[in-house]
Formats: sequence, C-alpha cells, structure tokens
Amino acid sequence: MDVEVYYFTGTGNSLYVARSIAEKIKGTLIPIPKVINQSRIETTADCIGIVFPAYLAQHTGVPVMVENFVRKLEKMDFKYLFAVCTCGGYENVNALPTLKKLGRIIKQKGGKLTAEFSVRLPMNNLQYPPYVSHDHDKMFSDSREKIEDICERIKSRKKNRHKLLKTILNLIMTPLYLMLKGLYVTDLKKKAHVAPDSSLSYKELVHLSDNSIYYTEACNGCGTCINVCPAENIKLENAKPVWQNRCEMCMACAEWCPQQAVIHWNRKEGIRYRHPEVKLSDMFIRELKM
Repeated sequence: MDVEVYYFTGTGNSLYVARSIAEKIKGTLIPIPKVINQSRIETTADCIGIVFPAYLAQHTGVPVMVENFVRKLEKMDFKYLFAVCTCGGYENVNALPTLKKLGRIIKQKGGKLTAEFSVRLPMNNLQYPPYVSHDHDKMFSDSREKIEDICERIKSRKKNRHKLLKTILNLIMTPLYLMLKGLYVTDLKKKAHVAPDSSLSYKELVHLSDNSIYYTEACNGCGTCINVCPAENIKLENAKPVWQNRCEMCMACAEWCPQQAVIHWNRKEGIRYRHPEVKLSDMFIRELKM
C-alpha cells in the first residue's frame, strides 16, 4: 500500500514527527507548501497522513495552509487517512479540538479521518502557563516513544483510541472554546493593525498578522527568512525583509534567523526554539531565493 506523509512546520517539530513516521512506515515525505499552489491536489496513494502543529487551538487549531490543503485534496476515498497534531500544551486541550476540527473539514470533503494522533513537543514561543510542565528532555523522550506507538498503529491500520471519551471531552470543552474564540479574534485584529470593528475573517486576520513582525538592526539581509517561510511571504527590499500579508503564524522567520534579528509578536525578544534534530537546510522547501 502506497503511503504519503504530508507536513506543515515552522519550528521543525512537525517535520521531525512526519519524517520519523515516514521513515518507519516506509512512506514518502511531502511538504504541504510544495503542493499548496496547485489548484487541485491529487494522489494515487491508498494511505496518507497529515502532520501539523496546533495554532490557536481554542479557535480553530488547524493552520490556514493545512485547511486549504485538505480542501484542495481530490478523491478522498483513502483506505486509511491519519493525522498527527503536534502541540506544546496539554494534548487534550490543544490537539483534541484541533483534530476534531480537521475531521469536520475532511468530512465536508466527503472523506473520513480514520485515525487521530498527537505528539507533545516544546512550544515555539516557550511561554508556558504556570500549570503546564515544560521539561524539554522529557518531552523529546516521550515523543520518541509516542511516535513508535503511532507507527505501529498506522502499520496495523488501527483506528482511534477512546473515540467516544474524546468526543465527550471535546463537547464539554466547547463552551469554553467559544468564549475564547472572540478574544483570539480581537487580539488578532490588533496584530493585523485593523480597526476593532473590522469584518475581516479569521483567515484574513492571520495573513495580516505579519504587520506586527519586524526586524532589528542586527538584520544583515542574508535571506534566510525568505527560504524558510512556507508561504513565500517575504521579499527582500534594499537587503531587508518585507512581509507580504500571507502570513501563516508559523514563526519560522523568527526562529531560524541566524542573527536573531526577526522579532515575532508571539514571543519575547531573545527567545527562540527549533527542534534539535532539524537542520536549517531541512527547512528549505523550494529553490533557494535571495
């Protein structure tokens, strides 16, 4: 059975998970940004996986590019369709609603999400709530064990564990998510620099959130931010980056800047995180640009 593992990543967490799974189940690893510009995405694989991080889980969780990818997928009659969500908080709080959202999108396309998995890895901004443990060494160790278990379940084509229990938990949490949804939108309007009464959609606000990303005098115009951006959202003008309002909030431009010159609104200056087993060259999706 042919297997394709698609992924979207900013800090390398989801790339690490997707690559590990693809290697262990002998699947083909494909970056979502490499195919997202196609009008339709077709595959002959019997089994596909989608690996991605949770962004603003209590609002939607599914990155805009990942949702667009799923909506472009043709012929959703896969024998086995699985998803793996990476997150920095508690999996039942961050990954669960995100995977449920993805499942609904897939269902709208006439498909079925056969299995949902999650892997906890460090937050990209490292700003953990006081009640969330953040022992990175333990996260990395636990993630390796979790990936092994996920791969065994994929190989045997097993479905979800505790599906009913997770569905009930998600229903219980839904009122809280709905309450937080408005707060997220209000904050995104500030980041997008639009009026509080703006009627722009959530997706539009996400793309405009790069209005609050900037660079410091340390920027030397190396172009790394251009090459790691999955959305091709950055251009160099006068040897300095200019964001094009197609942001995906992945923070790759800030996390991978060699000079630590790019400042993202979602993390404090001087703080950055990349998965230790992912190299800068691994993040280059397309031909290098300067």
